[in-house]
Amino acid sequence: MEKNIIVALTGASGAMGGEVLLALMRSELNIKVRCILFEKEKKTPALFKKTLKKYKDRIYAFKGDISRREDCEELISGAGYVINCASLIPPKSDHDPDGTYRSNFLGTKNLVDAILASGRDIAYVHIATVAMYGHRAYPHIWGRVGDPMISSDYDLYSLYKLKAEKYVLESGLKKFVSLRQTAVLHKYMFANNLSDGLMFHTVWNGALEWVTDVDSGNMCKNLIERDSDGKLNGFWNRVFNIGGGESCRVTGFESFDRCFTLTGKGAKKYFKPNWNISRNFHGVWFYDSDELNDFLDFRNESFEDFWKRMGKKYGYFKLGAIAPAGVVSSLAIKRLFKNTNAPMYWLKHGKDGRIKAFFGGKEAYDKIPDKWENYPLLCEGKLENGENIDYPKLKKAENAKSLLLNHGYDDSKPLEELTLEEINNAAAFRGGNCISKNYGKNPREKLLWKCREGHEFALTPYTVLKGGYWCPHCTEPRPWKYGSLADIPFYGQVYFDSHSEKEIYDVFPLSEHEEEFLKQ
Repeated sequence: MEKNIIVALTGASGAMGGEVLLALMRSELNIKVRCILFEKEKKTPALFKKTLKKYKDRIYAFKGDISRREDCEELISGAGYVINCASLIPPKSDHDPDGTYRSNFLGTKNLVDAILASGRDIAYVHIATVAMYGHRAYPHIWGRVGDPMISSDYDLYSLYKLKAEKYVLESGLKKFVSLRQTAVLHKYMFANNLSDGLMFHTVWNGALEWVTDVDSGNMCKNLIERDSDGKLNGFWNRVFNIGGGESCRVTGFESFDRCFTLTGKGAKKYFKPNWNISRNFHGVWFYDSDELNDFLDFRNESFEDFWKRMGKKYGYFKLGAIAPAGVVSSLAIKRLFKNTNAPMYWLKHGKDGRIKAFFGGKEAYDKIPDKWENYPLLCEGKLENGENIDYPKLKKAENAKSLLLNHGYDDSKPLEELTLEEINNAAAFRGGNCISKNYGKNPREKLLWKCREGHEFALTPYTVLKGGYWCPHCTEPRPWKYGSLADIPFYGQVYFDSHSEKEIYDVFPLSEHEEEFLKQ
């Protein structure tokens, strides 16, 4: 008898969610999907409308809002799986704190609470984000599960995604998984990146391990198919990193350069090196992304494959080859200098908090070369201290072990084998201690912890040691003051890769959008 599988899906009109929906429809299994479309969305993307038209007998879609509990209850009705792809992402999240809170945290909370209240064994698939790892700079450009969860200053997107994932981990759901999505190569990139100053938030030497939209869709399809066949032993109730693997590991500069080669010219023809921020964004190469692929076998496209696909889709970009680079730069790029999200806007209007957070101050900005021949690019084997490095060797995971962060305990040991003394050592590495007097070898059983500021909080050992979480009062500060954690070893090993020791007491003011939101 053919299985009847019902999947509840959020974010179906987005870049990833749309591909998830299409992939589920292409499954050999009889999968039916329930979709909730954000009621305030002005325009429904063509991919969703095309998929809905073709598979209308297997898709139930309704307008609603996951920030309302009753809409989440309707969505999950009869479903055996929930895939939560909904997120308000940058640049929209940078300008809408309330919408970001509702979509990225409250929506997740409502979905989880609705599942728990249903009394049914519904499997929950949470899509988290690489942005929760915050900014990473050489030498710690390799990341893995268990690294510190900490947003970048001013990044509301990751702040609320971080709160959402922690809620999932601590919720008591019987069957869940959190998949930390890396940067996604998707078909809407051109429209999104050419409309906001977010374009200048890519760090030239930042590490990015991309994955394509199509592979992300197939990942979720394979998850449903393999779980349905009982082939995911050891997969559930864990956190994984999504990444495209070695063929998708590049830097921010390479990402821009490959995009602009569609016009016949590279990034150096259109940009100056001091147009983009030098820190305080996100991006990392995943040391452990192969682990998820071993379970779900979803990787088919490389970084280069995607851009070849885009070259065929957007053939008219080749017209850029006959247009002067200066004209294209002025019309497509420099016009965004006036956007409030652009570094040039901050510099012109004296946004000192932003300049300090994203550059280290005006003096640090002034030291950035304005000519590419004077700018050290990691992908060209040059470090910012003047040294040379073997970049192809750096990109291989087998050479990365010495560059991994210290987690404060022997993380090669299963959590069930740790002693209370080892757990306390891990807590000390995070600036606190474990108050609980006993550890029953159950990493899902909550323990009581205390941070160095005296805040007491209850979290499971899995959430702390594998999730990378710590005190909710200190690691979610408002206003922004992550530097206050820098003298704690767990956080300092990341912070001082891109900050000086003088910056640990810096406090960055809230944006105008945030001030208005917090007054509500």
